[in-house]
Amino acid sequence: MARPRKGDEAEAAREAERAAKAPPAESFAELFGGAKRDAPGAGRGVVAKAPQRRASAKPAVAPAPFSVQREGERLAGLASGVDRSQLRRLRRGEHPPEQRIDLHGLAAAPARRALRTALARALADGLRCLLVIHGRGLHSEGAPLLREALPEWLAEPPHGASVLAFSSARPEHGGGGACYVLLRRRRRMLGA
Repeated sequence: MARPRKGDEAEAAREAERAAKAPPAESFAELFGGAKRDAPGAGRGVVAKAPQRRASAKPAVAPAPFSVQREGERLAGLASGVDRSQLRRLRRGEHPPEQRIDLHGLAAAPARRALRTALARALADGLRCLLVIHGRGLHSEGAPLLREALPEWLAEPPHGASVLAFSSARPEHGGGGACYVLLRRRRRMLGA
């Protein structure tokens, strides 16, 4: 049996001294991140991979970007790729509103929820035009909050891709305090 050399003994002593001074590891997980321990006796030398994180959930349909026009109280928007004649017809009142939702007087969060619900119902019922009454914001501090937020809310998934255009209503439907919202036609199933 070979005796250890003095240099090896000194190196081992220094190594033990360094280990004693190092802060103790709190746990296996802190030392090795997401790696998992192998079962006793399992294949040595194999490193387990850390679990993959799921990408954040993205909306199924991207919001339709609108080209928005603002003139005083008047508001209009057209989704990209939609013929401008649709917006002209909407402004003239050629698409009569089939349903209306009154948001004025509501705070932003409840108004947004009510709009989402109304749009979902209108789309499910196959409606083409919705009248959204948002008010003029005369009693709001600063800018008319609901009217300013409407284009963003209309572009949100899941209904955003179904909104083709919107325009301030004609005087008989509320003028600058309301908007017509034109929805995409629902395609009919063959054989239905």
